[in-house]
Amino acid sequence: MAKYVFKIRWEKLPDGSESYTWLFDNGVTLKADRSGAMVPGLMEPESAFVAALASCHMLSFMAMAAKQGVHVQRYHDMATGVLEKNRNGKIAVTRVLLQPQVELDEAHSDPSLLQELHDQAHAKCFIANSITAQVMIEPSLLPVSVN
Repeated sequence: MAKYVFKIRWEKLPDGSESYTWLFDNGVTLKADRSGAMVPGLMEPESAFVAALASCHMLSFMAMAAKQGVHVQRYHDMATGVLEKNRNGKIAVTRVLLQPQVELDEAHSDPSLLQELHDQAHAKCFIANSITAQVMIEPSLLPVSVN
């Protein structure tokens, strides 16, 4: 069993503005934003949610690939989350689209293997297993780099 500790700090500043900070148990501190305006340099919970899901999927993919002797050369993803009302009329992240572009070693550059690895990764990703949002994965193979 693993345990994660997270601290959050909000305070009203003397000038009337607000300060909102995330403090992680590994020492990372992030300034956060509650406006939903995607202020540069500030993190908002919705983006962190999508990033956590995409990261979990990527790390699960890497583990599945390594287990099968597949060497990943590059992995890029552009993940998109949709915040809207769900079936119960409550605001939720209802859908997340992962669009991983992956370069595998020459011996494993097979689209069907790529899909199989992503399916396995999705099944193993603990964050995907913890949420109700629909997760769609649209993988593509990057061409093998020639050095």
